[in-house]
Amino acid sequence: MAVKDCPECHGTGKVKVGEKECPVCHGWGYVPADFNLSEHLKGYRNLDNLGVDDEVDEIPCPECHGKGVVPVYDTCPTCGGTGKVLVCDICGRIKGPWEPGMETTWVCPECERKFKVVYVLDNACDYEDVEIGKYYKGIIDRVERFGVFVRLNKHVLGLIKKKDLLGKRQYIPGDEIIVQVLDVRPDRREIDFLEAPLTRYREVQVKKELPITLIGDLKEELAGKTVRVRGKVTQVQVTGGPTVFTLTDGTGITWAAAFEAPGVRAYPNINIGDVVEVIGKVSFHAGRIQIEIIDMHRIWGPEALEVKKRIEEELDKKAKPEDVGFLVKSEVLEKLKPKIMKAAFMIRRAIFEGRPIIIRHHADTDGYTAGVALETAIVPLIEQVAPDPDARWHLFKRRPSRAPFYELEDVLKDIIFMMEDHQRFGDELPLIVIVDNGGTSEDIPAYKRLKAYGVKIVVIDHHDPREWISEDKAKVDEYVDVHVNPHHVKRGYYELTAGMLATEVARFINPEVEDKIKHLPAIAGTGDRSKAPEFYQYLEYAKEKGLTEEDLKKIAEVIDHEAFYWKFMDGRGIIEEILLVTGNLQRHRMLVEAIYPEVKAKQERVLRAVLPHVKSVVLPNGIRFNTIDVELYAPKFDYPSPGKLSGIIHDHFKEKYGEDSPIITLAYGPDFAVVRASDGMARYNFDLNKIVKVLEEKLPDAGVEGGGHSYAGSIKFFEGKRKEVLEAFAKEILKLKAGA
Repeated sequence: MAVKDCPECHGTGKVKVGEKECPVCHGWGYVPADFNLSEHLKGYRNLDNLGVDDEVDEIPCPECHGKGVVPVYDTCPTCGGTGKVLVCDICGRIKGPWEPGMETTWVCPECERKFKVVYVLDNACDYEDVEIGKYYKGIIDRVERFGVFVRLNKHVLGLIKKKDLLGKRQYIPGDEIIVQVLDVRPDRREIDFLEAPLTRYREVQVKKELPITLIGDLKEELAGKTVRVRGKVTQVQVTGGPTVFTLTDGTGITWAAAFEAPGVRAYPNINIGDVVEVIGKVSFHAGRIQIEIIDMHRIWGPEALEVKKRIEEELDKKAKPEDVGFLVKSEVLEKLKPKIMKAAFMIRRAIFEGRPIIIRHHADTDGYTAGVALETAIVPLIEQVAPDPDARWHLFKRRPSRAPFYELEDVLKDIIFMMEDHQRFGDELPLIVIVDNGGTSEDIPAYKRLKAYGVKIVVIDHHDPREWISEDKAKVDEYVDVHVNPHHVKRGYYELTAGMLATEVARFINPEVEDKIKHLPAIAGTGDRSKAPEFYQYLEYAKEKGLTEEDLKKIAEVIDHEAFYWKFMDGRGIIEEILLVTGNLQRHRMLVEAIYPEVKAKQERVLRAVLPHVKSVVLPNGIRFNTIDVELYAPKFDYPSPGKLSGIIHDHFKEKYGEDSPIITLAYGPDFAVVRASDGMARYNFDLNKIVKVLEEKLPDAGVEGGGHSYAGSIKFFEGKRKEVLEAFAKEILKLKAGA
């Protein structure tokens, strides 16, 4: 490379042109011993730095070192202040100043007359860099009956016609050959060569200095241009044709394609997470910009660290959510804002770096509402950022969970699928977002498995975490990256539901979708029987959409009914219509009105059938205690499920005796029980989670576990210990005292 430090200024870009009076000592050369060094010179704090004693009256001036004058500098005339010059590759004669973007190879006219110069192109050079009449060293690419194709680098190819061959050698692909350029047609990517009979020559490397292009700056106008990009590999896909690398530099995401052979992995030494430099041509694939790789290599050491640092800074800057405030006035939401903004930041960060996102949500109205709110915000950003038009399908997954916690069956499925995608499609490991679920100690075993793979976890939940390390930190918080939960601010405040929280997070992720989702918290609150002050504020947004409170109840019932039959499917295509996210009010009403009568008919039919089998007694403490064996007296494998049935029975008794009456409904099976409690139980300080802890201590051999909300949840136990567990539960209910 013929670019060197300027010999005049030694790479500094400036030369001394004279002297002037020292501005610190004013030409004296000394300053008083009590001189305040820190005000005049950086790095000096006391006399010890100058190597003198505190006792002297005067000290040498630290600026001019006792000379009284300081040098005056001007721009170096040789390099023009750049510190670099372009010199002849052979004799070293200086041509002039050099700066990035200029040519890096030059041979002076005298050396060109004196020597035969043969040029060797690096991979950044293109057809327009080849000059007619000059000599080049190339590699024989292939031999045809009409001539020999010669490659000057990976993508510059030319032809020596048969008549222009010397014929004094055997032409074997892979051998070196010296050629002279007869003609070059860059627009057609063609070159005509002569075989050159040179044996004595000077070889000069031709390096093309390309400025680094930011991925975010790749535009249609650059099509066909050669660019140089630095970024991190986020995906590697081996297709039936080229190998496609997905790159990000923080400003954007793009594809870079390299062809080795059909289905053969190009650049096998480049893997996900590597920092690389790519030189290639801008082109289009499936209507999106991509780079056809000319050359790619991994960057190592300090240079790689610098690129990574820049990428991280760019991603952090783009991922930082805008503070859009909240839809409602809420002291709890305001206190949760740092966690909400962190959750939004992590999700936005995953989007902008091309990381897959998996949302796990509870399979009820609150869970589906929360999951759809986040999906509505996330998917448009993925489609906007990712080069792949099908990115929404492989970079985003929403999966419902039957259990009220992240059970092992679900987490193991997620791990297996994410590892398959990682190995098969070259995807990065995903960000896991757990919604209306995942916020209790029961979820820790699942998180331990995910953490073994280094997966980041966001939790948005309103269930009581149960086990606390400190006033504002739950045990489960040690295993997740951020946990948005109202219990962190106000214990027992489960009525600010996951659908409400997720909608607010979604607005921070993508403020543009607010009008599509601002009515969702009212649906979520209706489904979870919320009476929070925030819920009544959210109702106003539902009314703006044309939804009455009766409409919201119908929607909640329809979602629970359809979710029962969706099983483990996400309900995409239907759930958006039921939740009125699509904005088609007519189709929404037709769908809800078609399903809701069927739901009510099933509920009423089942209620009539099971009521005779409900044992309802008023305990001595005034609590009405309802029990039913749903294993014997409930539909199997059909709607409503035991959990839903217990709610229907409980609602029947609340309507009969009033919401303020103390009512507990217990629907039990062989190894489980579902519990519902009315608002009247507040006088008794009823808390299901506390009772579950008591049962765990009293019956350590019964395998008791479970919980949920204070007034609604479930209990698991060993089938053989059912009688003891149910009796122990009833005794705890008997112990409750009104006003205690």
